Amino acid sequence: MKRIVIVGGGFSGINVANKLAMKSRRKSIQIILVEPMQDNVYEPHYLFWSFNKDPVKKFTIPIRKILKKKVLHIPAAVTNIDTKKKSIDMSNGETLTYDYLVVSTGVHLDEESVGAYEKDNVHHFYSKEATKRLQEALRNFEGGTIVISPATVPYKCPPSPIEFAFLVDRYLRKRKIRDKAKIKFLYPLLRPYPVPSVAVKVQELFDKRGIEFVKFFNYDHVDKENNKVISLEGDEIEYDLLVLIPPHEGHKIIKDAGLGDREGFVPTDRFTLKVNDHENIYAIGDCTNLPVSKSGAVSHFAAPVLAKNILLEIDGKEPTTKYNGFTVCFVVTSPYRSMLLYFSYNFPPMKFGLHNLFIYGFFKKAFKIVYFKALLRGYL
Repeated sequence: MKRIVIVGGGFSGINVANKLAMKSRRKSIQIILVEPMQDNVYEPHYLFWSFNKDPVKKFTIPIRKILKKKVLHIPAAVTNIDTKKKSIDMSNGETLTYDYLVVSTGVHLDEESVGAYEKDNVHHFYSKEATKRLQEALRNFEGGTIVISPATVPYKCPPSPIEFAFLVDRYLRKRKIRDKAKIKFLYPLLRPYPVPSVAVKVQELFDKRGIEFVKFFNYDHVDKENNKVISLEGDEIEYDLLVLIPPHEGHKIIKDAGLGDREGFVPTDRFTLKVNDHENIYAIGDCTNLPVSKSGAVSHFAAPVLAKNILLEIDGKEPTTKYNGFTVCFVVTSPYRSMLLYFSYNFPPMKFGLHNLFIYGFFKKAFKIVYFKALLRGYL
């Protein structure tokens, strides 16, 4: 019996586990998911949760309810990965050996390096605790300058800071205090989004809604005493409320195991999803260095490839199935409208997908249902 151990039980890990269970019904294999959390969170909802007080149970689900019976969930954290012994140490004191390892550890939000999130006016929406603090700050906001910026690239869901800018504009208008506020969006490029065709549409909407775009702003640090965000070039932008996407990096266990690059992301074959220089290790999701966005959609389209390649190897065959980088992305422009983008390694976002339509907004809002009912369970 071959043992497949999956480290990390976010969307990527759960999806792969369920895909493996479904595709290996007649095979004698053991699938183990190691994840300390008991619940899975629909993380895209943090963006919307910044502006409302939905109960957490509306966008979480117990992991035990969505895993296939063939998958064993060990509620522990991985403390060490030994690639030579093909084993992992866990926080429960146990050591687990593997025949195949799937790394789906996601990213570490390096809030410590910013050193300003303890302030009442510096926030982000990439975790439950941080989003709760941002909710309170937005409710108490009565006017001033809101500055939105990523600290580093890459970060999860590339359009999310743009989406926040659109949604906070709408939020302030609904509260009838938009005329008392300035919204500034800082970005290290000439345009507000890396893809030119998307950037043009975003800039049009920024201009229409009075959102100021500050180009070539390469974040360096926060002057929390004087409420300024400083660029590498020495530019200073004052704020009353700063929404700063924290630096993203690989987890410490990845670095300690020698599986990560300088930032701790796992060097992964973009087609087969095998970890470079490791015959029995695969990686998926935000922890990889794949040249695509860090998003759940990427994991959704990559998971079937990874599962099939492992099963091919178990059968003594070459892992020849390839992931072509295909993904889709809804870019929220209001509570009711979105742009739909889709692209791959070989082509940029298709032009007709840039229409800002109500139907795309509906799909974005309804996607949470599809996530819990089908995607996590491996049905799609």
